[in-house]
Amino acid sequence: MANVRELLAAGLTCPTSVSFATDIAPLFNSTDISHMKNVTGGKLDLSNYDSVVMWSSAIYGKVQSGDMPPFPAPAWTEEQVNLFGCWIQLGCKP
Repeated sequence: MANVRELLAAGLTCPTSVSFATDIAPLFNSTDISHMKNVTGGKLDLSNYDSVVMWSSAIYGKVQSGDMPPFPAPAWTEEQVNLFGCWIQLGCKP
């Protein structure tokens, strides 16, 4: 995750606080949660804080590139991607 933090430090303007419960968990809908559990054999649970922390750099890369969420869901907005990046940069607060 340190490499992602360094990358993010280059250009994001972040709020003073971003938390998983308030800001990040709502980004994932039930379809996203079910799909990622299925394709990772249960290893990635987008509704679980510890799981999302563990996978945060991979998730960030996928949402930034538009590879996640999968079609037909729309790609995250730049604001949503930045919010997730800020959450990482600010230490992945619960």
